[in-house]
Amino acid sequence: MKNETKENVVASAMRRGFTLVELLVVVAILGILATMAVVNVTGKIDGTRITTCESSVDAIKNACVPYEAKHGKLPRSMDDLCAEDADGVSEIEEKNRYDPWDNEYKIEIKGKKVIVISAGPDGEFGTEDDIRSDRKRKPKSEA
Repeated sequence: MKNETKENVVASAMRRGFTLVELLVVVAILGILATMAVVNVTGKIDGTRITTCESSVDAIKNACVPYEAKHGKLPRSMDDLCAEDADGVSEIEEKNRYDPWDNEYKIEIKGKKVIVISAGPDGEFGTEDDIRSDRKRKPKSEA
């Protein structure tokens, strides 16, 4: 009977806690899940920035119409659109002159056509990731 008691005590002691291997497995699983969550959130943030930038490019281009009506000429830069008139009103608020990556939007005039450009995620104009008002980006599923 003493043998059975010792075995029961040892068996119940082993059932009370987790082994090191079990803890390591749980930590590894949590690490994998956390990594997957961070990757998914980062991708969504980049997509949101691009969508926001596309909307802003269109809004800045549309703001050129009332500017031209008031001043009789097209704006040459964001300074023109952000400058206040005699009534203290500007076409674009100062805070909206920068894209989601904190680069200033660029305005180009081609004849009577206004093109608004963001340097995009890399911050350099003239590269493939530029966001322009004269071309629409393809959705990721088409790209």
